[in-house]
Amino acid sequence: MGTVAPTPDIRQIRQPSGLYERDFYSWTGQQAEALRRRDLAAVDWDNVIEEIEALGKAQQHSWQAFCARVLEHLLKIEYRDYAGKEALHHWEDEIGIFRYHMVELIDENPGLKGRYAEMFAAAWKRGRYLAVKKFKKYDREHRGEDCAKSPRKWNDILPQECPYRLEEVTAYDPRRDREPRDDVWPPSVARVLNTRMNAGFPVRADRAPDRGIGWDR
Repeated sequence: MGTVAPTPDIRQIRQPSGLYERDFYSWTGQQAEALRRRDLAAVDWDNVIEEIEALGKAQQHSWQAFCARVLEHLLKIEYRDYAGKEALHHWEDEIGIFRYHMVELIDENPGLKGRYAEMFAAAWKRGRYLAVKKFKKYDREHRGEDCAKSPRKWNDILPQECPYRLEEVTAYDPRRDREPRDDVWPPSVARVLNTRMNAGFPVRADRAPDRGIGWDR
């Protein structure tokens, strides 16, 4: 018979292997001091590299999160047919705030400009998911009152592909604008705001979304 391998000690397997895993705060101080002394031998290179990359990705994820909230609100404005003026005003105001944060992130991290297509696709996926969740919540709250078809299958109702162009979502063209514009909306959303809030937003010609995201070039 062959020799039976000993059963590994689970406690040993789960034991943190170094300061990075045990005490991240102390690890950062230790690594900062090593870099300050130019003590390259004391630098935990693999984890330092990973953390630096994570800092960059955090900026990208922040832009995507703000964009997702804009997309969520645009879908709510367009598809929540029983929303009152107060809700529409609230979403309009929040969209303006999210758009401003998106511009700030691009201004502070111009390297993100080359990743618009990737970021916009990720934001649409998240924004649509958030909108579906919110619509289900709204239907539960309004069932039997002013919800005509309840429960509605929002995952089927909302478009699978993003119906909005990037510049309609951001209201900002970095080649021309210094900050987001208040008068730029997707045509379908502008029509709702004009009809239900007596707004005077220009309704631009409907065009298919730009899959190439021209700002990347």
